Amino acid sequence: MAAKSSQKTQFSKTELHNDYYIARLSREISLLGRREVLTGKAKFGIFGDGKELAQIAMAKFFEDGDWRSGYYRDQTLMMATGLFSAEDFFAQLYGQTDVELNPGNAGRSFNNHFGTRSLNPDGSWKNLATMKNSSADISPTAGQMPRLLGLAWASKLFRNNKSLHQFSSFSKKGNEVAFGTIGDASTSEGHFFETINAVAVLQVPMVTTVYDDGYGISVPREYQTAKGSISQLLAGIEKGEKDSTGMVILKAKGWDYAELISVFKKGVEQSRKKHLPVLIHITEITQPQGHSTSGSHERYKSAERLQWEKDYDCNLKFREWLIESGYAVEKELEEIEKKAVNDARTAKNDAWKKYTNPIKEERDALMKIIDNRSCVCKREHIDKVGLISDELRKIPNPIRKDNMSSVKRILRHVCTDCTRVLRLQADLSEGLPGDRQEEPRREEGETDL
Repeated sequence: MAAKSSQKTQFSKTELHNDYYIARLSREISLLGRREVLTGKAKFGIFGDGKELAQIAMAKFFEDGDWRSGYYRDQTLMMATGLFSAEDFFAQLYGQTDVELNPGNAGRSFNNHFGTRSLNPDGSWKNLATMKNSSADISPTAGQMPRLLGLAWASKLFRNNKSLHQFSSFSKKGNEVAFGTIGDASTSEGHFFETINAVAVLQVPMVTTVYDDGYGISVPREYQTAKGSISQLLAGIEKGEKDSTGMVILKAKGWDYAELISVFKKGVEQSRKKHLPVLIHITEITQPQGHSTSGSHERYKSAERLQWEKDYDCNLKFREWLIESGYAVEKELEEIEKKAVNDARTAKNDAWKKYTNPIKEERDALMKIIDNRSCVCKREHIDKVGLISDELRKIPNPIRKDNMSSVKRILRHVCTDCTRVLRLQADLSEGLPGDRQEEPRREEGETDL
């Protein structure tokens, strides 16, 4: 494994520093995301740590009008293309259901399920040719592949059918590339092979990036991929100069910034100009926190492998290369790292407040309704309303279920034959928060609780 990055291409110092910032910010939110799950503030987390550099390189060639069909590791790509923010990341992690705060999935999927909106609020189409686009992610691994093929096929139809050129808000005469991403383990799925065979025949502008970190959760690559390499396995489908079908196959190391830029530039340009399918196999990728928050990779990776992953962390290698190549000094990078840490924490705190404040406001509204309205049951001699309200008040970070469950428990447990609770039941039934509608009619002698 070579330890030095290719240094042939010249880069802008400003651009490189911005790339390093995005890489570090993405890593910081991944680290914070795992902690939020393990401390109970989020239920599950799956992140893109270890894949930052490859996605930054990919983003440089993702143009307006292009489409993405990827999966839950793509947070850095989405951030680098300007389609996703650190605060968006935490909104998804917490399960934010406000579509304005979580436009990617509005809480309908677990975290890191991305998507852009193709329609305006009034239902009219946006100008998709002037914006970067992402199809809505789905959870089944390799499920993104057939859709990816469809997006690429659409671009080819727009290029070859002149009668479609008038629909300029959908395509720039077929100049779009469909970008796909997939983990190496998911390439064992049938959808992957069916799609790869189809694009090799159809010759459509599809760039598929395989993130190869050597494992499918805990299963080593050699136990699920023939020859231990997806690019070697697909060698027979590689397109030669005289072949009319097939696909371009390229490789790059996930920690080598210059090589990644060169490979993505070559692959995407060929795909866009000639409408060729391209597969880019990214090797030597790491997974610093394991597969997800549901497990620990220390349980199945050897000490040697874990040490290698630390040594070849793409952000670390990028940092070393920036200093060795004269693009940055230690102090500059430390300032960037400090900013990334602070911005990640700010994004987390802001997203948490926006997620919890409406729920706490609902709880406060509920407390106003039930406070000082005790209901000591004559038969059981227990203040059931008081017990339920005390339980709700003691929850430090309530979720909406806690509020609604408390309301239902009160309505369920308060005796139906107790005439004193009519007003309490009416108030709770009207919803939280909300204005009371017409007051219910009460019989003579009934009192408010």
